Amino acid sequence: MPRRTGAFARAFVAWLSRGPLLTLAAALMLGGLASPAVAAVRDYALCFSDDKGPSDDQGLGGVSGPTYKKEAGVDRGAADKRIAACTVIAEDTTEASRLRVSAYFYRGVARDDLEDWDGAIADYSEAAALDPKHASAYFNRGSDWYNKSDDDRAIADFNIAISLEPSASDAYASRGWAFLHKGKVDAAILDFQQAIEADPRSGRGHTGLGAAWNKKGEQEKAVAEYDEAIRLDPTDLIALVNRGLAHAANGEFDNAISDYDAAIGADPQSADAYVNRSAAWIGKNDWARAIADANKAIALDAGIADGYYSRGVAWANKGNNDRAIADFDKAIELDATEPRAWFARSLTRAQDGDTVGAAADCRKAIELDPKKTGGCNTGPIDGAPAVTRAAKPGLSASYKALLASANRDRSKLVAGHVKRGLEQQIQGDIAGAISSFSFAIKLDPYNTDAVYDRAVAAASQGDYSLAATDCRRAIELDPQRAGPCAALLSGQQGVPAAGAQNQAIAKILIERAGTRLARYGVDGALLDFDKAISLDPDNADAYFGRSRARMLKGDQDGAAADCRRAVELDLKRAGSCSEQIVGDEGNPAAPLDTQRLQPAVAAAVETLARQIGQGKAEPTGKLSQSKFTELIQATNPRVLAVVQKGDSLADAGKFDDAIGAYSEAIALDPRSPLAYFGRGKAWDAKHEYGRAIADYDRVIEFLPNLVSARIFRGLAKAGTGDAEGALADCSRAATLDPRARDAFFCSAAAWHAKGDTRRAVEAYSMAIEIDPKDAATCYGRAMARADGKDYDGSIADFDQAIRLDPGNSNYAIGRKAVLAARVKGDGAPDAVGSDPKNLKAFIDRGYAFYNKGKYDRAIAEYSRAIALDPKRAAAYVGRGTSLVSKGKYDAAIDDYGKVIELYPGNFDAYFGRAIAWSKKNELDRAIADFSRAIELDGSYAPVYFGRGSAWFAKGDYDQAIADFDQALKLDPKLALARKGRKLAAAKAKTSAKIVGEPAASANSAPPAARAAFEKGQVLDNKDDYDGAIAHYGKAIALFPAFRDAYVARALVWETKGDYARAIADLSQAIIINPEIGETYSDRGRNLNYQGDYDGALADYDKAVRLDPKDATAFAGRGMFRMGRREDAAALSDFETVLSLDSNNVFGYFGRGTIARTKQTMTEPSPISIRR
Repeated sequence: MPRRTGAFARAFVAWLSRGPLLTLAAALMLGGLASPAVAAVRDYALCFSDDKGPSDDQGLGGVSGPTYKKEAGVDRGAADKRIAACTVIAEDTTEASRLRVSAYFYRGVARDDLEDWDGAIADYSEAAALDPKHASAYFNRGSDWYNKSDDDRAIADFNIAISLEPSASDAYASRGWAFLHKGKVDAAILDFQQAIEADPRSGRGHTGLGAAWNKKGEQEKAVAEYDEAIRLDPTDLIALVNRGLAHAANGEFDNAISDYDAAIGADPQSADAYVNRSAAWIGKNDWARAIADANKAIALDAGIADGYYSRGVAWANKGNNDRAIADFDKAIELDATEPRAWFARSLTRAQDGDTVGAAADCRKAIELDPKKTGGCNTGPIDGAPAVTRAAKPGLSASYKALLASANRDRSKLVAGHVKRGLEQQIQGDIAGAISSFSFAIKLDPYNTDAVYDRAVAAASQGDYSLAATDCRRAIELDPQRAGPCAALLSGQQGVPAAGAQNQAIAKILIERAGTRLARYGVDGALLDFDKAISLDPDNADAYFGRSRARMLKGDQDGAAADCRRAVELDLKRAGSCSEQIVGDEGNPAAPLDTQRLQPAVAAAVETLARQIGQGKAEPTGKLSQSKFTELIQATNPRVLAVVQKGDSLADAGKFDDAIGAYSEAIALDPRSPLAYFGRGKAWDAKHEYGRAIADYDRVIEFLPNLVSARIFRGLAKAGTGDAEGALADCSRAATLDPRARDAFFCSAAAWHAKGDTRRAVEAYSMAIEIDPKDAATCYGRAMARADGKDYDGSIADFDQAIRLDPGNSNYAIGRKAVLAARVKGDGAPDAVGSDPKNLKAFIDRGYAFYNKGKYDRAIAEYSRAIALDPKRAAAYVGRGTSLVSKGKYDAAIDDYGKVIELYPGNFDAYFGRAIAWSKKNELDRAIADFSRAIELDGSYAPVYFGRGSAWFAKGDYDQAIADFDQALKLDPKLALARKGRKLAAAKAKTSAKIVGEPAASANSAPPAARAAFEKGQVLDNKDDYDGAIAHYGKAIALFPAFRDAYVARALVWETKGDYARAIADLSQAIIINPEIGETYSDRGRNLNYQGDYDGALADYDKAVRLDPKDATAFAGRGMFRMGRREDAAALSDFETVLSLDSNNVFGYFGRGTIARTKQTMTEPSPISIRR
């Protein structure tokens, strides 16, 4: 009988459901007993089934571990007959003891098939009593105790089985699952590792180890184990679903969906594979597909509470609260102990205006899970935090999606009114501001900012009654508002002078700006600083704060002006403002990692940025352990928890989410150095160095002697081109800690950025003296020596770096480049004719202006560099790039040509000129230059993409595909190349068929229609589906016979889950040209989604008839047939696929799946019994 996998699929990530343990392993055999029964009442063959091995009533015999296989669905009649046959033998005391042992054992197996755990336990106990060394009896009894959730007894029996057969892999794996159920994760890990050691092909051992790593939060290790389990058995349903859950937990919903697809392919009757895929679709905000999968899960298992929950989440996000509540009702009816459904219904009812029902549901959710406290209330849904659940995390993505979507629209509306109120306040429209804040409060009575802002506005016009009321409410919501409110309301004690009152309000606005910067971004903070300055024009703090906000906004001139004013008002600000007063001259460069012109400096800075924070730099610098402990203890626990959340997100590479968490911590405590430091490092990781520097400034303001903060700020300054500022910070760090290797590395990077390779080498050497085993420092010195033309020294350093860290491919690439430069001898592309300091300044500013889109100014700066040194290759290349962006292709070609004339081996010049030729539609010349660039450096994927695009434009699709393939080989993440290859493949397939049909393709469409179509493709590539649909529609309106536009729009409709419209567009494309098989395959797929299986099959059949050499068409039909359990026909299709394309993954997957599922499968359990 089929089993639900819901128990195991959700269990293995968090709470390990107590689902039935199923029979998946091979059994011990009794030979010589398979003869026909002499009487129905004593049928040995029937009792002992079709066992083939030698008699072994000791249990394990020659079996060193389980043989895993999928068994057929349980035949209750056959099981009953087996029980009857075994009963006669087992209960006959005159029967041979060894036969009675086997009869009890196999009667237990039959009862296990019927899920009669108590009966099976009794039989295994009898077998063990008659033969205390029967390992399999203990093993199976342990499995049944596990089924009954009695882990202690299960572990006890597995212990005995292991003592009798120490090399039994399945016993270790099963005991591991029991330990995992008990929460003894470390013990479970040891058992799973022992299982794998005993049998390296133990898929269950790898799956269990993955589940255990997941419990410890080691997602990467978990996924690695699931990968191995799936490699051993591509149809391992448990591993596929678990890996999908792990991907979903990391927000990798596409990967999760791929795993769930494979799980469904392995078992189309798995309700839980569908319900988990529904959750992943929710994570991608694809409500239609989420609902479709939830519907399928419910159809397969009407008692699957998670199916109703998931569908309810999707309905809520689609705005259909009635349907959402109905589904949450059903989920609660099926499982009233699950707090998540109560909580979701509370949120939905609140959004629907049912505050009484919402409150009741909220109380119930909190009763079941006290962690829900504060997450819901009788008011609006906005602001409820996403709660991380310890139980059933399979749908955690959908849970977060419910909260996110439920909050999103209202949050934006509330924030919009708050921002509008601030703007009105700046404009002097206090009444309007109070009205806007009041509207925000009406939408969300729990929004502290709106309540407090209204208090400030009211106080500014003397309405202290309203201000006092709002302040009391603000303090109730956030006790940290007490101080600002006390200052705000101090004016009640007699009416103060206008100037004093303005100063008090200005001070409050400045404090609020810090919070606003985290909550509403730079714009909100600027509004507050502007207002504070208007109220108190001599407030240095206001100018200094606004300078920081302007710096983050990118307004360097304004930041410098504000800093100068702050210094005029308060000389103590001079040190903090020095780098901003320099203005554009001091901060010209963009992040170095994007600069082809200075690869050595970029590599050095990037390398150290990766090192610090990964165990190679002390996070607390020179702070003593006691001081650091004191800092932690002094931090509000709520703030500390949010900072730790940010740290975890940053460690996982989720920097945007980490920044959000750190900003939340800063909003709670605007003076938390831990929060600013964490956020600074996150900005650093995103290469947003200006924002990182602003955060490091605050850290250093609080902790002036924190070495690591100085180092980080120094590196960030180097990243903006502020070498002097970097040197100042790095030197200070080295003074504070003369043994801080990274301080010297930082100084070296700064000297390198200044172009002083001699001092850079000296500083790197100091760092190496401190730590001679640091590969990154050797690499940095190698790059500096290379720039100083010391090629032999550079190669020696590269060799040392490679010895220390042989797995880092950058080192080998750098060494290769230096060898090539040594062969050329003079490093011509970077030749310097005049003052290198001035040249670098002009080139850097040109690069900075180019990155800001100020192409005229960039061209002017590059021209100055050329005037200083007419042989400076980098200046010509930079100016050429800017000219291309201006559409001045001929002038750009001249600049690139000058470089090529001077330096025939300059890669950048050929690459840039090729792009310019492409823009002029001189494709042959473009291809020639792309080809020359490839000869010079064949490792750069975009060059192949460029040449492939040129071949595509010429209509040479085979050449285009070859180049796109090479681009993807070099850079598998180059999405444009992947899309280009897809288009080229489609064109290559259809071009011959559409000759004579000029109305069918983009190339033959009128210019206006073609332009609209191409704009649609651009938007499609950016995932702007609505925009793409609009432009494809415009193309069709201009040219009704535009087949490609219909197909493109259909694919977008399919992506959005609107299959009916996709089918309509594909049908129209077929009318225009009925001879293209791929269109039928596309329509068949969409008909399948809609449940029109006959129509889908007809389309797939048509597709393969039209193009019998298209492996994709056969693969599509094969997957369709496999989903309908038409295994013979599906297998034929997959064999055809492999005959046409021996590397087709769908062919192997389909053929392998069918080979393993020729009978109806039962759904697997984490551990099995033996037979």
